[in-house]
Amino acid sequence: MSSPGSYAKGYVRWTAGGKRVMWDGNRWQQLCQIEKCLKRDQKSQGVCLIHFREQQENKLKTKTKKFKIDERPETNKSDKSRKSSQSKKASIPTRSKRIRSNNSLNGSTKTSQISPSKSHRSSRKLVLVCSSLTRQQLSQIELFCSRFSARLSNQIDETTTHLIASEVEQRVCCLTKKVFFAVAYHVYVVGHQWIEECLSKQTLLNEESYEILGDASLSSQHNGMHRSRLVREPIFKSYSYTIAVECSIGCQQGMFNRQELEELVQLSGANLLQEDNRNDLDIDTTIVVLCDDDDKLVMKKYQDIKNKVHYVIPEFFLDSIVLYEVQPIKGYELLYQIE
Repeated sequence: MSSPGSYAKGYVRWTAGGKRVMWDGNRWQQLCQIEKCLKRDQKSQGVCLIHFREQQENKLKTKTKKFKIDERPETNKSDKSRKSSQSKKASIPTRSKRIRSNNSLNGSTKTSQISPSKSHRSSRKLVLVCSSLTRQQLSQIELFCSRFSARLSNQIDETTTHLIASEVEQRVCCLTKKVFFAVAYHVYVVGHQWIEECLSKQTLLNEESYEILGDASLSSQHNGMHRSRLVREPIFKSYSYTIAVECSIGCQQGMFNRQELEELVQLSGANLLQEDNRNDLDIDTTIVVLCDDDDKLVMKKYQDIKNKVHYVIPEFFLDSIVLYEVQPIKGYELLYQIE
């Protein structure tokens, strides 16, 4: 096999293991397996984010058609049971009943009024943000907001209560920009199934049974979203890290720009290194520079600083956010720094 140096930058080939890769001048990058697509693979998925969403949308359409066919007989039965019980209600005094979250699993009677579960009666108004949902799923979100007096927003901020994420498998989602911000803001990250079940049972169910456990890139069960929501403390608060954002292309296929990364740094509890506070650094502070893996010039910018400096790829910071555990710096340091 030829050495990497003999390949031109941008050269694409198939590996013996059936993977499609491209030489970027320094290392092989795994590409989407769809022919002619030059976007990076979403690690364990085999395809890029765009093609992955298309595949999920096609699967959902098939699943929805099957659900509608199975749903019709149950609807007819419930109509008959309501008619037969109307004559009894006229003579027998009734009292209001609470709808439990698991009642309708056994086909028990539903009430026409929507009754929020006990855990939500005293809570603040629900503010939802959606991530990678299909049009049909978004329609259900709008219906949910109408029935439960919730508000739909496009941006995650301090008022957001829930991020509704598209699931690649049960309680596992794709990493999107909104997922990172949801973890940083300590809000619920739940699968769209929560919306479906709440509409089906006509009550607000406990989110914990639908909370996302992991993602398709790092681990399917890292529980970072859950830890963030319970701890509600900035992940880097107890670390003497000052983070500088020097990467030009961001990461995760260019998902973040510089301004967004800086906002995440501030939300994470770390100090953001800027020109105006560069001279005010404590000598014991460790500087972590997020930079591109082929940018050797960035080291010259911090040569005059006496503090300990680590040059890492942006994934050090982002993996720490979504896992809600500060990762070892050594695994993300740039090779030319180590050498």
